[in-house]
Amino acid sequence: MSSSPTESTSSKPAFLANVVSPDTSVSVRFNSEEEAPRFAVGYWSIRGLGAPLRMMLSAAKINHDVYLYDIVEDGDNGWNSSYFQTKESLKTESKNALVNLPFVVDRKECRLLCQTNACFAHIGRCIGMFGTNDVEASICEQLLCEIYDLRYPYIIFCYRSDGSVEEAKKAFAQAEPHLQKLNSHLANEANNGGDDDKKVHHLVGGVLNAPDFHLFELLDQFQFIAQTYGISDDFLGQYPRLKEFKTGFEELEENQFYLKSWLHEGLPFNNCMSKAGSALNVGVFQRGQKAEWRGKGEITMNPNSSKKPKKLTHVQKIIVDYTYENRRVLNKHVSILFFVHTQYVGIYACNLQKEEKEVFKYILSY
Repeated sequence: MSSSPTESTSSKPAFLANVVSPDTSVSVRFNSEEEAPRFAVGYWSIRGLGAPLRMMLSAAKINHDVYLYDIVEDGDNGWNSSYFQTKESLKTESKNALVNLPFVVDRKECRLLCQTNACFAHIGRCIGMFGTNDVEASICEQLLCEIYDLRYPYIIFCYRSDGSVEEAKKAFAQAEPHLQKLNSHLANEANNGGDDDKKVHHLVGGVLNAPDFHLFELLDQFQFIAQTYGISDDFLGQYPRLKEFKTGFEELEENQFYLKSWLHEGLPFNNCMSKAGSALNVGVFQRGQKAEWRGKGEITMNPNSSKKPKKLTHVQKIIVDYTYENRRVLNKHVSILFFVHTQYVGIYACNLQKEEKEVFKYILSY
């Protein structure tokens, strides 16, 4: 299945397919074409920098693959990931010595790109989300750089501080100049049409462009910090244009599929060692706790599968939890992938025999 015809999966593997080796592979499909899609996005199994790239492709309704790499405990204090070995293979096979996360695989051009803003720019240009002319493209480039500057104090707080309220406040103080500039940019966008009262839900030209997605994701993460650490229940209130942008952007029809998907709702903001947003309940991950988002194997997502799973009865939840914990013992040759979170369940089954499918249909109808 693909968004643009490339190498056929029936003739030979798609570019780099044999070396990506993710812990979770998500096939996002909006149509039924059978060839490998042009784009794949690789990142940690968190939202982070990968989220806006995934959201871009989903908003454009383009088939794509998502590769997620887990961070896992290594002894009492360390961390490890299969990505560290995969990275070396990717360098060799892609002939790109700069390989890092996030990366974008372009199967049409048979190459791998890395560095966040380069990934945004490449996808944006290919799918028509990088301005309509050279002037708008240069504005997109400036905005991507400014938004990355805004990201820096957030990263310092999450990964290089003690996670205290004082450090959170310091991060917001450092972010304030960038927030003000972006708020003023949106005011200028409104004024470009000669209407200061115009609501602006896009950063450039009144249409979706690459910087929109990174700004939205970052504002969402700052908002979570503000609320969690008691800094403000409405920190965007002092930036009315940014608040208007975020509210309007998340209501756009193009974004509904992604925002209701497991990629948005089932992944934490940050990696396990982060002092904030490293667990699904926006709390802090505790070494050794269950990480529901790890090792999901192969998942397929499409507009028909993005609906929220139904609520389970108490008995159903016991059965599903038991099955999840013992899935490797119960069936070593079948891929049965469960996503269990609070009292909801979604089943993604690959290569199940007919009788096995009936068993799990029975569990859900109990």
